[in-house]
Amino acid sequence: MSKYLLEIGTEELPANFSHSVINQINSLIKFEFEKKLIKFDKVICTSTPRRIVLFLEGLVDHADDQTVIRKGPKATSAYLNGVPTNAAIGFANSLGIGVDDLEIKNTEKGEFVFGKKIEKGVSTKHFLSSIIPKIINNLQGPRFMKWGNGNFKFSRPIRWVVSLYDNEILDFVLDECDPKIIISNKSKSHRIINKVIEIQSPDHYFELMSKNGIFVKRDERKEIIINLVNQESQSINLNPDLSGRLLNELTDLVEFPNLITCNFDNKFLNLPVEVLSTVMKSHQRYIPLLKKDKLFSKLDLSSEKVMSTSFFVLSNGAKESNNIIAKGNEKVLKARFSDAKFFVESDKQVSSKERNEKLKSVSYLKGMGNVFQRVKRIEAISKKILEYLNDQSLDSKKIIEAAKYCKNDLCSEIVYEFPELQGVMGGKYLRNEGFCNEICIAVAEHYLPCFYKDDLPSTKYGAIVSISDKIETLISIFISGKRPSGSSDPYALRRNLNGVILIIWQFELNLEIENIFNELFEYWSISLPNLKFEKEKVLIDLIEFTNQRIVSHLEELLIGKDIIKAVCLFNFSSEKRIMNILDLKNRIKTINQLKEKSNFSEIQKVISRVSKLAEKGNLKLTTFTHKDHINPKLFEKECEIKVFELIKQLEKISSLPNWDYFKLFNLFETNANNLNELFDNEKGVLIMAEDAEIRDNRLNLLGLVRNHSLKIADFTELN
Repeated sequence: MSKYLLEIGTEELPANFSHSVINQINSLIKFEFEKKLIKFDKVICTSTPRRIVLFLEGLVDHADDQTVIRKGPKATSAYLNGVPTNAAIGFANSLGIGVDDLEIKNTEKGEFVFGKKIEKGVSTKHFLSSIIPKIINNLQGPRFMKWGNGNFKFSRPIRWVVSLYDNEILDFVLDECDPKIIISNKSKSHRIINKVIEIQSPDHYFELMSKNGIFVKRDERKEIIINLVNQESQSINLNPDLSGRLLNELTDLVEFPNLITCNFDNKFLNLPVEVLSTVMKSHQRYIPLLKKDKLFSKLDLSSEKVMSTSFFVLSNGAKESNNIIAKGNEKVLKARFSDAKFFVESDKQVSSKERNEKLKSVSYLKGMGNVFQRVKRIEAISKKILEYLNDQSLDSKKIIEAAKYCKNDLCSEIVYEFPELQGVMGGKYLRNEGFCNEICIAVAEHYLPCFYKDDLPSTKYGAIVSISDKIETLISIFISGKRPSGSSDPYALRRNLNGVILIIWQFELNLEIENIFNELFEYWSISLPNLKFEKEKVLIDLIEFTNQRIVSHLEELLIGKDIIKAVCLFNFSSEKRIMNILDLKNRIKTINQLKEKSNFSEIQKVISRVSKLAEKGNLKLTTFTHKDHINPKLFEKECEIKVFELIKQLEKISSLPNWDYFKLFNLFETNANNLNELFDNEKGVLIMAEDAEIRDNRLNLLGLVRNHSLKIADFTELN
């Protein structure tokens, strides 16, 4: 069994490409080996900022032979009176076999000639030398570049390539590189050590590199960083603010992790935590340190209570230079913090009302006016949502005020410099001006959730403003005719709508989204009188899009496929019912509880039987009253009367403003025997009677039972 090592040495790679290339190489090499039946025990793909590594263990030297069966010409063309024709002879020659080895087999399209060909397994060495250039060329990433006078493109210039099959250099050619890449067994050490490393064989590659200041394995580097951060932060009794995203980025920025503790001036603690943290984490890739057991308010303009003046820098340099590195990073951070301090102090001199007025000069979408007009629409949507909710516990004036000022910080200096702080800084500035907590928190949180599994707004005030903001975006972009298609979603509308659905689901808000969409179009017509759009078409597109996202949301919650099908019917009034997310949640909860009942399967069985037979009738799925559809005088047996009584009871419960699904199901449960009697040989009736009037009457009975059962779910879809 053999080993193979490939190391592609480069200039410093972007962190995101350094990470993504690992899975790319892994899947490409496995795909190529599977095609040729080359077996191996283990594949290791890893990377550092200066090298991409593929390490294969347990390689066979030759692939297994393959038996390939090929289909040839029709039997009638291949043989004439039992004698092989030129077609048969040519086909046999192409496979390298005799004509006598051909077989005739029967297929769907008639009899054809087939031949077996044994393909010898390829040499692993020869195959690797041919596919490695192909794999390198197939790697993908953003902003690939050329260098020198060559046309070869890669994330960063390739400077060396190590290719070893056991202790032998495995040569291949990378075309159009300038300077030409020499394939060898010579790697390079850490940039600071700056020496050439000769690798005799792949056996001790990883150990050899670590001795020369390089931890090649990404997972190993990541673990070292975590341990360094934890040990150092515990020794100074502080908590590191190290997110998974920052940890991944730091792992791909260093070959030999070296943690340095630095400090900044105490005067910058009068800046908000989010500002300090954003500068350190997003712009400088530093690790902020927080005081233990200290909570902070999203509205604080100071970070004295929670933030330490110490911070960590992860260096790729030599430990002997730590003091110089620390001073350099502290100097850089001081300049960044000074800028931020200036922006915040400047913003405090301007009121939120003045900033709101400036929104009139900020463009929104083409044809959708300015951001000030957008804010007015967000206010209108918030009012409409309040009307629907009719929640007496909410102060509607506060919600309208929050909607009014939700975008005020877009004209602030700090958000111009740090766009990721929008919303957060708006809430802080409002609090600084004396606005109440509910308004300020609603503004600070109205962008939430910003991404998958992000936090939701913490209050109903923030939830309503967030929904209003997202719905305004949805309608504006749909009116502009720019709805998502395929994987293209430049305005992140899927994420936007997912946020709306998730907030409604978690806060259990009783909103019928379709009605809200329908009633809101007037605000676009009023604020933009020259805007032309087809209201009906936009509404249909919005409903279809929303239904898709609701189903996707249910799938993410790992709700059973049968339940999703049963509650998400795409006919009659069910679309409206899907759009009422609270009703949908209640029905799913009801079904899950009902499925635990011992007699559920029996009740489901009889409802399903009724529903399937009712399809033969003409009763619309939107019909829920017996008037004009059932004639009791046509009843012939008591079982029909009993079912008719059930229908009247169902109508009574369904007339309530909020359906009690358990009571509705209990009626089906207590009348299951009565429904079964309809189909009984002795007590029952023939549904498909010869008399058309009687037949329609009985089918309408079943149709009404089915329609009322659909208020809970389509029982025919449940497992």
